[in-house]
Amino acid sequence: MNLILIAPEITLVCGAFFTLIFDAFLRKKIKYINYLTHFIGLVICAMVLISIQKTFTIDTLILNDMLRINFFTAFVKCFLLLLLVCVILLGVNFVILERKISSEFIALLMIATAGGMLMISANDFLTFYLALEMQSLPLYILCAINKKSTQSAEAGIKYFILGSLSSALFLFGVSLIYGFSGSINFSAISNLYDVADAQIVKNIPLGVMVGFIFVITALLFKISAAPFHMWTPDVYQGSASIITTFFAALVKFSSLIALMNILINFDIKWPGINKIFVVTGIISIIVGSLGAIYQKNIKRLLAYSSIGHVGFMLLGLSALSKFGFTYTVFYAMIYAIIALGTFGFLNIIIEKNGEKYNHEDDDMANKIYDINSLAGLSKTNPKMAFAVAALMFSSAGIPPLAGFFSKFYILSAVIVAGFLPAAIIAIIFSVVSAYYYLKIVKIMYFDKPSNIIAIDDNINTKLIIFIIGLINILLIFMMKPILSAIFNFMPQI
Repeated sequence: MNLILIAPEITLVCGAFFTLIFDAFLRKKIKYINYLTHFIGLVICAMVLISIQKTFTIDTLILNDMLRINFFTAFVKCFLLLLLVCVILLGVNFVILERKISSEFIALLMIATAGGMLMISANDFLTFYLALEMQSLPLYILCAINKKSTQSAEAGIKYFILGSLSSALFLFGVSLIYGFSGSINFSAISNLYDVADAQIVKNIPLGVMVGFIFVITALLFKISAAPFHMWTPDVYQGSASIITTFFAALVKFSSLIALMNILINFDIKWPGINKIFVVTGIISIIVGSLGAIYQKNIKRLLAYSSIGHVGFMLLGLSALSKFGFTYTVFYAMIYAIIALGTFGFLNIIIEKNGEKYNHEDDDMANKIYDINSLAGLSKTNPKMAFAVAALMFSSAGIPPLAGFFSKFYILSAVIVAGFLPAAIIAIIFSVVSAYYYLKIVKIMYFDKPSNIIAIDDNINTKLIIFIIGLINILLIFMMKPILSAIFNFMPQI
């Protein structure tokens, strides 16, 4: 048993416990324990990144075929670690203000990330479910971690209840698959119902297909695809900004790759199965585009925006081809980077002439996160306004920014797969969604300064936002090698 192949996950979990123990014994002795806790978190991430390099290997099954390690899983885990590092850097202000939860905050982020990594590598439903819960349980706590906010408590309860329902659907689907096939291992089920044999496809038990639909439904909830999106706006609004950043960037990316992992390893190419992703993808794009138009709160607007982006990713999955999956991973990476920048920007918005930060008071949060509070930002902080505008243009899919190319490749895969009407609908509502992105830019550049908010002088956050803005502008020069790397790492489908 080669444990070096799961060293990243082991290192993250052990690092989380070490952080908690270190804080428990030395908090009263060390004055700047919060900064030190963050530094330890970054050191652990560096150790994990080094250990991931040793997992770049040919397709390998370990732990009694429960986990599958290959070039693709290692590549995706590297990207997850980079997202985690950025979230930790963005969260410095949060843990300094909430001094009693700095170690818990870092530990929960690490455990949730480790759960996402295990989901990506899982090769049977039991391992997948345990990894899913390993990621979900810390998220329930993180949602409600701001004890001073009633919205945060509400967000935690809503996400817990609906998350429990999602887990129940997943387990029910797995029980059906096991009951009719006699196995929960992806490889075994794939061999049992080999789609290359037309007769086998006809003889696939209905219970297996229904069970698979329940599993997919549960995962659609996790990535907040419509019509399973009802928790997203409330949770995004109620959670602290840094938690929302973690949700939008890392959790959504890992959940989508986990869904792709099932499709690849389960080898699902049953007739009509891709129509599930086409329908949910189109519904998500429509709901996300129309829902965001009427939002006044920035967090809720970006929550609906994320639902629309998920719709594009699902359209990419509907192709059920290596090119379609490659473009979906590329889109997910671009969206995660954009989300890191846009939600990261919310972490440095503070009340002008105020002493409290946004996460401490619900009334203040509702005030400073109103879209109109951004009025005149280009005059008070032109550099930050430019970076945010670049991210908004990229999200709208305006060329030659990164968001345009991610949507272009997804639509090309959908057209090749034979879903031209779906591509047309996606283009129409992509134009509709440009309205609220451009509205934010218009407010920043053409409205009179509101004098409601100020931008906190946080070097970490500002540097990350500027770098992300530049990536979205300059990606055109890096696009080909990135796509080639994803395609080469992707397993044969």
